[in-house]
Amino acid sequence: MKLTATEKKLLQIHIQSSLSEDCVKKDITSSLLNKEEISAIIIFKEAGILYGIDWVNEVFKQVNSKIKIKWFYKDGSFIKKNKTVCIIKGDNKSILAAERSALNFLQTLSGISSNIKKYQDQVKNKDTKVLYTRKIIPGWKYAIDNICKLMHCKPHRANLQESILIKENHLKSIKNIEQYINMAKKSKKLVIAEVKTLSELKTFNNLKLNRILLDNFTPNQVKKAVKLSKNTPIEVSGNITIKNIKKYAIKGVSFISVGALTKNIHALNISLLVR
Repeated sequence: MKLTATEKKLLQIHIQSSLSEDCVKKDITSSLLNKEEISAIIIFKEAGILYGIDWVNEVFKQVNSKIKIKWFYKDGSFIKKNKTVCIIKGDNKSILAAERSALNFLQTLSGISSNIKKYQDQVKNKDTKVLYTRKIIPGWKYAIDNICKLMHCKPHRANLQESILIKENHLKSIKNIEQYINMAKKSKKLVIAEVKTLSELKTFNNLKLNRILLDNFTPNQVKKAVKLSKNTPIEVSGNITIKNIKKYAIKGVSFISVGALTKNIHALNISLLVR
């Protein structure tokens, strides 16, 4: 997935900040070594989806532009345990100084892409699409958006200006819900309402929204909601896990939004080894 010019700039700034906070240019251990040309490999110690090639390349580029990297796979590839994904050649001081920063990005980004794949696999034979949310590590949005594009995982909403989402806390400030929704529709944006009970669902049913989000419903409550929805697309969210997502992929549920996709991150076990 190609990065836009803006995303490339964000990547460069992100990596510059990461290298700075780790004091890479002042690596005492590496500075005491005799400088020599070496080669190293990056190995997946557990199976997963590779993502983060641009980040690894940029880390080494910023540390030493003379370092050469040859990748054996592309972003989005499934990597088996103990497989080598790339070979790195350059001076030992630069490679060892950049090692941890490069792996931090690769482990985290590959962990997110692998997590998305696991959830998608649970509903791959269903008509329900898994969506990612805005529950992300601050400063990583540009990276996570690109992972999700690669994985064909769409956002619940990309940002606050993309669509109108009426949640519980908004309702406390809305005196006339019909009037508010009429104003919302004039924006020409998607209008989505979060509901917490079947009674609330009935209220919003008559307002012809673009989507209704069922928050923290049980699977049985979802089934009842689908019958009441009057052809309004249904999204389910709240406490969805890898263990229960299949129970929510009910006929009539168009989307399941999962905060855990990008919030509960398991960084993959990936190592750099000097040969």
